[in-house]
Amino acid sequence: MKIHFKTIAGAFVQWLGASIGFMVCLTLVNMAFPMLASIMSLRPANGFLPSGLAFLFNGAVNGLVLVWAGRRSSFKGLGLWGTLVALSFGTQTLMTQIETAYFISAFPLLHGNFEVYAIVWRGLLVAGLLSLLVTWMVGGFSRKPRAEKSFSLTEKDVVKAGAWLAAFYIALYFLFGYFVAWQSQAVRLFYGGPQELNSIVNQLGQTFMNRPEIILFQYFRGELWILCLVPLFAGFSGKRWELVVVSALALALLPTAQLAFANPLMPAEVSVMHFWEVSISTGIFGALCAWFIPKEREGSPQSHREK
Repeated sequence: MKIHFKTIAGAFVQWLGASIGFMVCLTLVNMAFPMLASIMSLRPANGFLPSGLAFLFNGAVNGLVLVWAGRRSSFKGLGLWGTLVALSFGTQTLMTQIETAYFISAFPLLHGNFEVYAIVWRGLLVAGLLSLLVTWMVGGFSRKPRAEKSFSLTEKDVVKAGAWLAAFYIALYFLFGYFVAWQSQAVRLFYGGPQELNSIVNQLGQTFMNRPEIILFQYFRGELWILCLVPLFAGFSGKRWELVVVSALALALLPTAQLAFANPLMPAEVSVMHFWEVSISTGIFGALCAWFIPKEREGSPQSHREK
């Protein structure tokens, strides 16, 4: 197997540029549309990572996922930009804030204001600006032809596989929620749970009694996670293993890396447990979606390589 040092160097430069670009975009957007002063005044010095390291970690994660997705996309121009926005904004902001809104009772600082909407707006701006930068860096606006896509994707494929994958997401959600996050007393108390750990049967029973709609809600979220990945699947030109890894990283780290920041809404001991819970469970889910939903396209370079 040949090692193309020029390609590796180019990818590294793009990753570095996108990582710095994310940090610049995040800083500018937060300066233009800051969080409410009454909330920011309560922000601790650090999250579960020191502030500088959290900043670098988020930049590295965003750069890695978006550059990899962008380099392997067969789309150009607005098509590529939209793919990256769906991946970045969808996983990093939309899906996380839907969950925040559902459990809004645990966030008293968000009561009586529009800060949740402001968080979504800031996330959309950062995703839009960063995706524009990455699209340009990977040649999405050039006239050069891009590689052919390796997979076919139909509505039937998405609906058929999505029906059972979203159901499987419910199982992942509750299993990792209990066996990872709920093991922490800090997490239990933050969400108004018991001080002492109860059994999974008792806990799930209480959850379903208090929130009988939660199964349907999480099924809906499972479908939305899939929709965040559909544009990536539709235009991906790399190998199957690459798609599995990119999808797993996107769902594992884009929604969770931001938990490393100092957060006035959530204590660090709660954030770190959510980081492990969500990164593992949704990472598994992303990998499964990439494996089962898109089909090998006949005549693609990928299908020829595997024959």
